[in-house]
This record gives sequence, structure tokens and C-alpha cells, in this order.
Amino acid sequence: MKHVTFHLPSFLRRVRIHGGEFDSSARAMNRGGQVRLLQAEPRIVRGSTIERKQMSTKTTFKRVALVAVAALGLGVLSVAPSQAAPAGDTLALSATTASTTSGTAATVTVTQSFLAEAGDTMTVTASLISFPAGNTVQPAWSSITAVSTDLGSANVDTATARVAKIGSTTGFVNKSLTLSFNGTVAGTYVIRVTPAISDPASLTPVATFKDWTVTVAAKTVGSRSAFIGVTTIASETQTADATVSVTGAASTTAKARIDVAQMYGATGNETASAADGGAVVVTIDKGLISKTNDYTAGAKSVTTAAGTSGAGGKAAYPYWIFSNGDIGKATITITVGGVALTSKTMTFTGAATAMAIALTSGQPAFIGGTGTTTYTVTATDAGGTTATLPTGLTVKSSDTAVATATISSGVVTVTGVKAGTTTITVTDPATTGTVPAVSVTATVAPVRPTSVDITFDAPSYNVGELITMTVSANMGDSATAQLFTSTGVVLSSSVVASGTAIPSGTSHAIVSGKATYKFYAPAVSGNLVVTATSGGAVDVTTAIVLSKTIAIANPGIDAATDAAIEAFDAANAATDAALSAAEAADLATQAAQEASDAVAALSETVTQLIAGLQAQIKTLAAALAKIAALQQKIAKKVKA
Repeated sequence: MKHVTFHLPSFLRRVRIHGGEFDSSARAMNRGGQVRLLQAEPRIVRGSTIERKQMSTKTTFKRVALVAVAALGLGVLSVAPSQAAPAGDTLALSATTASTTSGTAATVTVTQSFLAEAGDTMTVTASLISFPAGNTVQPAWSSITAVSTDLGSANVDTATARVAKIGSTTGFVNKSLTLSFNGTVAGTYVIRVTPAISDPASLTPVATFKDWTVTVAAKTVGSRSAFIGVTTIASETQTADATVSVTGAASTTAKARIDVAQMYGATGNETASAADGGAVVVTIDKGLISKTNDYTAGAKSVTTAAGTSGAGGKAAYPYWIFSNGDIGKATITITVGGVALTSKTMTFTGAATAMAIALTSGQPAFIGGTGTTTYTVTATDAGGTTATLPTGLTVKSSDTAVATATISSGVVTVTGVKAGTTTITVTDPATTGTVPAVSVTATVAPVRPTSVDITFDAPSYNVGELITMTVSANMGDSATAQLFTSTGVVLSSSVVASGTAIPSGTSHAIVSGKATYKFYAPAVSGNLVVTATSGGAVDVTTAIVLSKTIAIANPGIDAATDAAIEAFDAANAATDAALSAAEAADLATQAAQEASDAVAALSETVTQLIAGLQAQIKTLAAALAKIAALQQKIAKKVKA
């Protein structure tokens, strides 16, 4: 084998020429892992030459690019900056939410900061991006003057007051702005605060927008009230309802007025807006009601939407009431904000349709002898309301021999003539619209009463309970009526008088046929017996003997007594049960003894029977033995 050594100086030079691009040269010099001779093949030589040319071209491009970059860098360094830009800007809100009421503004502090050079400016814009329907206001910078101190008023958007421009000659800028908002309707509002670089305007700030949510509640209604009175009342002074009773005849003149007021805020002096408070609805069941002093606008129900209040935070609404021919008591219902506030009443009166006659208060029911008493006549309309009496009323007595009667201004005077009764009749003589006549029975008592009695207000009483006892007689009023004998009214038990003591004698003060006495029941239970015998002043053939028994109970003692009696009865019942049990035990013992004796007798009988049976068995056995012996003898003889 021959050893050949090759030296390749040209390869080393190529490495030095191309530097790190050895891979291309290597591929040209050593393909397929072969070591080629210095004398290369023509095709191979051409390939390596072409590749070497390509590498030279790439290197040229790179050199040109490096020169261009260097030139550009030198150019930038040699040009001064045309404009500065705010750096490191921040935006902050002192709060993200706020709550307020309609009419009161909410505020938040907005802080914008940045590092500025000469001419650098930024803006802060407040935009309303969400709000309830009906709102009509925008947020505003309440410290707008303070915002513009750096650059002057020309740098503030005073047209909308929602964009504030902030700037500084140089250095760190840190501005705190006050943003305020007062929504016109209740609801939730979202205000977005957005920063921007205004100079140069082509740049984007680092900080992003911030949202501020404001919740607005309806204005607080401190109190609501309504008053009814004459048509001249004013809501500012009316503090109590008036009693209103007017004619129900249709009229275009208002008969009454109602004023409804809504006070806003805890002190009642907050400013109210059109959206504050609640709608007022007023209804009336008789007559008409109107929001204006105009009969033609009257209706059974009217509604007033929530409106602007007057001074002092009071929303006042007047309503006028008119007569339309309705008769009777009218009810006016007032609702505010869908909630019933109150109701008022007034009366529309009409012509009399009915009359009534009754004994005048304080007058005697029995006329004594030639004495007198009076009756009062009243009238009512179709609605049952007191009405004016018809004019020209007449009166007559059915028996002028007993009493006579006269009438004046609705008062009937009856004068007794003799004992008896008579019918007093009052009549409306009108030919049209006549009111039905009314009557009453008048009694002229005899000079001497023909009856006397004693009654009580209850059938029984507890100890110490108040008793009302009435002595009655058919007679005229008398302060010294001698109704009983000298013993007077006798009580079987001691009582404690109260109010009108029982007289010790026979004289009784009779008014309207009776005398009333009040006293307390005795302190012990039992019966209170009241007795009396009519005296000579009573016109009867046979004296009237009165005896009244009133039961007096003591619930406490009676209950204890009843409990003791019940306990005694229970003890007796228990004793009877014990005796019955003892008797049952004796009977059971006797039965057991009898059963034991019977068993003993039976046992003795059985023993005797067994003994007899045993004797019979023994006798039978002996007989059987004899028979067996006899059989043996017979057998022996037969064998023999």
C-alpha cells in the first residue's frame, strides 16, 4: 500500500477569506465524504466557483446595510426633538360609587398626574354613559376655574364644562379636580372619566378610563297632610279640619276646598322638583271635585301628577268641591303616590222629607194635673241629615178633654186637663212635597197615682256591686210623693248608699214617673229582700204589698265553698268505693273458703273410693288365684 500525503494550502486561504462561512467551501472541497486531488474535475471546479461568487454577493449586501444603519443613527443624533410628550401619566378617583337624593349633588375628586415638559397638556373628559329615562343633566366640573389656572381659561372647554385641559411648563403635574352630578330622576347613573394627551394629540396615555356610579334616590317626603274647610282656606295656615255642611242644590259656586301638602326632607324645607313626591288622586262619592275653581271641570275623581313645590319644600295642591244635587254625607278619599293618605267628610243637605217628634230633654213624661210638658219636632232630608223644618206646621190633640197642644218653632207644648192619654199629631200642610205627619202619645197623670212598683237593673249582684233601684208611679212630677206607709222601703240587709240614698221616710221625688236610688250590695252573700206597702196617697182599693228578693253572691267564697263541697263529695265517694272494695274482698274470701272446703271433701271421697277399689281388686286377685289352682288340679286329674 502506498501512502500519499496531500497538502492543501489553498483551503486554508479560503477559510481566511470567508471567515465563518466555511460550510460552503467545505461542500465545494469535500463532497460525499471524498478527499479530492488538487487536480479537480471540470464540473466540480465550476460548481465551487459559482458558489464562491454567490457568497461574495451576500457579503456585499450586508456591508451596505451596515453603512446605511450607521448613517441613519448619526442622522437621528444630529436632529433635535421637535416636541415633548407627557410621561408616566396616572388617573385616580377618590371613590367609585356615590349615593344621593334628587336635588342634592354628589361629588368625587379626580386626580390627573404626569411628567411634563414645555407645552405638554392632557385632558380629562366626564361622560354620562348610562342613566335612567327622563334624566336631563350632564356631569360638570364644579372646580372648573381651579382647573384652568395653569394655562388660562382658553384651555378649558367652557361650552360643555365636561372637558378639562391640564398643563404645566415643566416638571411633575398633579391636579385634583372636583366632578359633581345631580340626576333629575331617581335611578343609577354611570359617569366615565377618560384621560387623553391633547398635545401632542397623536399619543395615547398610559392611564385608562375610570367609571363613577351614582345612585340617586327620590326626594324624601317628610310628611303629607290634607285639610278640608271653607273655600278661602290656604294650605299654609289650615291646621285642622272644618265641619262643612252645605246645601246640596246644584251650584257653580264652590262650597268647600281641600288642600293637600307634601313636605320634603326631614326639616320640610328641601327644594322639590317635578319628579318629587307622588301623584295625588282625590275622589268624592257625592258632589263634584275640581282641580280648579271651576264647576264645569268638576268630576268624581281627579288626579294631579307630582309637581313643583312652592317655597319651603312644600308641594301644595288645592281642590274645590261643588254641589251637584247629591244629598247626604260625602266622603272624600285622598291617595298620594298610590298610598291612601286620609279621607275627609262633608254634608250636602236637602229639603226635609221626614219628621220626628220626641219629649224635649229634661221635660216630664207624665203631666201632672194642669201641668205642662214639651216635645221637639225635627226634620231630616233624603240622606238622613238634619234638615230645615217645613214652614206652617200644625199640631192637634186627639182628646182636648185630656190635654191641649200648641206649636212654635218646632216645639210642641202640651197642657194637661185631666187624667188620661191623648195623641199629639204634627202635620205639614203644604200642598206639594208634603212631609208625612208625626204623632206621640201624651199622658196626663192622675192627681193620685194608681200604681207603684220597685224594680232593679239586674236580677242578681255580687257583694259590694253597685245596685240601681227604681221606684215608679203613674203620676206627675212631685218632690214629696207619699207612696208608701210610714215604714217606707225596707231592706233586709245593710247596704252602702251611693249617689241617691234611700229615704228614711215615705217621701219620694218623682220625675217623669220615677225616682232612682243607687247603693252598693251588702258585703256578705245571701239574699237582699226589699219590702214596701203602698200608702194612702196611692189611689187603690187594696194596698199594694211589694216584696222583691235579690240574690247577692260572693264569687270568691262561693267558689271556695263549692270546691270544699266537691272535695267532701269526692272523699265520700272514695270512702264508698273503699267499703265496696272491702265487701268484695270479704265475699271473695268466703268464696275461696267454700271452694277449699269443697276440694277437701272431694279429696276425702276420692280417697275412700280408691280404698274400696283397691279392696275389690285384692278380692278379685284372690278369686283369680283360686281359679288358677283349680285349673291345675283339673289338669292333673285329666292326665291321670
